[in-house]
Amino acid sequence: MHKHLQSPFWIRKRRFKIISPGQCACSLNRESDKNGPPYSRNLDRDLVSCVIKTIAMKQQNKSRHRKPNLQQNGNDKEKHSSVQSEKDSKNRVSLELVIFRTSFAIILVGFLVYGLYMNYSVAKSSDRVDGRTVVQRDDGDTFVELDSDIDDTEDGTVSSKEQQRKPSVKQEIPVKLSEKSETETPTEKKPLQPSKTDQTQKSRLSKSQNQNGGKSQKNNKQKTTTLSSGNVKEIEKEVEEFKATYLKKMSPKKIFVDGRRLPPVELLPQKPNNSSVRVFLYDEFLSEQECDGLMRAHDSHVKESSKINPLICFDTIETLRKHIKTARKKVKVTPADFIPGTFCVNETFSRQLSGWLKSNWSYSTAFYPGESKFSKIMEFRVKEATQLLPENGGKFQITSYPQGIGYKTHTDCIEDNADERDRMATILVYLQDVEDGGETKFPELGIWVKPRKGRALVWNNMNEEGKCEALSVHNAAKVNKGHKYILQRWYYYKNFYSLGKRPPEPELPVRASGTPRVNCDEYEKGSCRWYDEWNYEHLVDYRNQRINLK
Repeated sequence: MHKHLQSPFWIRKRRFKIISPGQCACSLNRESDKNGPPYSRNLDRDLVSCVIKTIAMKQQNKSRHRKPNLQQNGNDKEKHSSVQSEKDSKNRVSLELVIFRTSFAIILVGFLVYGLYMNYSVAKSSDRVDGRTVVQRDDGDTFVELDSDIDDTEDGTVSSKEQQRKPSVKQEIPVKLSEKSETETPTEKKPLQPSKTDQTQKSRLSKSQNQNGGKSQKNNKQKTTTLSSGNVKEIEKEVEEFKATYLKKMSPKKIFVDGRRLPPVELLPQKPNNSSVRVFLYDEFLSEQECDGLMRAHDSHVKESSKINPLICFDTIETLRKHIKTARKKVKVTPADFIPGTFCVNETFSRQLSGWLKSNWSYSTAFYPGESKFSKIMEFRVKEATQLLPENGGKFQITSYPQGIGYKTHTDCIEDNADERDRMATILVYLQDVEDGGETKFPELGIWVKPRKGRALVWNNMNEEGKCEALSVHNAAKVNKGHKYILQRWYYYKNFYSLGKRPPEPELPVRASGTPRVNCDEYEKGSCRWYDEWNYEHLVDYRNQRINLK
C-alpha cells in the first residue's frame, strides 16, 4: 500500500460542496505536498456527513420548488380550459349549422310533397283527362258539324272517346256516327237549313260497351222520328227570342292552372303592317295528361271510323280536276260523277280517288260543349286566360297530321263578308312535340311557331268592327318527321242560336252508317281533310242559298 494512503496527516481540512442534488464532491485545502493524493479514498466521518447534508439539501430543494410547480400546473390548467372552451364554442356553432340545414331541408321536402299532392288532387278532380274520360263515346260514335262551323282552317278536329267504358247517356254521350240520339231535345235538333218546315229525321240508337263486362246494345238499329208541328213552333219561338252577343276583342292575361303559372307572351310582327291582328302564346296551357288523353281518344275514333271508305267531296268540279291532274291521271270528269244534289263523288269513284291521292290528308274529329267534362274545363280555362266568351264558341276539333301532310295558306274568317257570324278568334293547342316541321306560320306578319306539347296559340281574325283581317292568313307547314296533333276552337264575332249545338246530319248523300267524309277545298288555298261528321256544305241547294244570301 502506498505510504500516502496510510498517512492521515495529508488531509488537513475537507470541505464538501453540493454541486447538484444527489451529488457530493469534496474540495480539499491542501497545505501538504502537491504530489500527494487529491483526496482520500477512505470514507470517514466527514464524507458521511457530506452525504447526510446532501440528502437534506435535496429535500429542501424539493420543498423550495414545490410552489413554482403548482403555479405552473395552474397555468397549464387555465390554458387547457381556454382551449376546451374554444372547442365547445366551435361545437355549438357546428350544431347550430346542422340544425339550420336540417330544418331547411325539411321545409323543402314539405313543399315538394305538397306540390305533388296538389298535382295529384287536381289531376284526380279533372278525371285525369285520359282516353276513357276526355270524350265519352263508343265504337260507332260520331259528331255532327254545324253548318256554320266549317272545317276549313289550319287546325280542326275532334276527339272521340275510347271504347273502354260504358258512358252515361245523360251526361257525356255524344251522338253516334251518322246517328242521332233518341234522347236529344228538340232544341238540340234544330237544323241550320233555309226552311223551317217539318222534316223527317233519322235517329239511330248508339252503341255502348260496358267497361266491366261487355254488354252492348244492338248496333245499327234505326228509328225514324218526326218533329211535330208543336215542336217546330217551339223551336221557331226560341230562335226568334234568342239574343245574340258580340265578341269584339280578346284580352289575354296571366292565369294559374294546377300550380302552373301561365303568362301570355305576345309574338310581335316582324313585318311592318297596319293590321289589328295580335298573336299570343301560352306554354303548358294543357297538361301532359290532358294532351295524351285527347290524342288517344282521337286515334281510337279515327281507327274505328276508317274501317269504312270515305266519300270525297269537292267545293267545285275544277278542284276535282286539278287533284286528278296532280295525281297524273287522265280521266274525264263530268257532273254525272257526283251524287245527285251534292258535291260528293260516288262510292266507286271515291275509292279510286283515295288510291290516287294516297289518302294524302289530315284527320279531324269533333266534340261539342257539354259532351264531356273536359269541354267545360277547356272553355273555362280559355275564358279566364283570354276573356273569350264560351257562348260565342263553336265545337272543339282535334286534328292529326301524318308525316308529309300540312295545310295550305288560308284565313279562318271570310274576307269581304257582310255576315257578322264569322270566326273572330282562334285558339290552337299543340298536343305533341314534332321532331321536324309542322310549324304554324303567319307569312304576312313574319311570325312562326314550333309545335310543343301543351303550348297554346290564340289570335284574332277580325277587327273590332267585325271585318275579316286579311293579314291573319296562316298555314300549317308540312310535317317532315313525326306526327302532329292539335286541339282547336273558333270563337265568333256574333253568336247565333245553333252555335255550339250538335245539329242532325243531312240525309244526302245516301250512305252507310258511320261513313266518314273527305272534304277538299279550293285547290290553291285549301287542302283535303278527313272528317268523322257531315255538315251541309256539300249540298247543292244549301250552297246556292248561301250564294243568294250574299
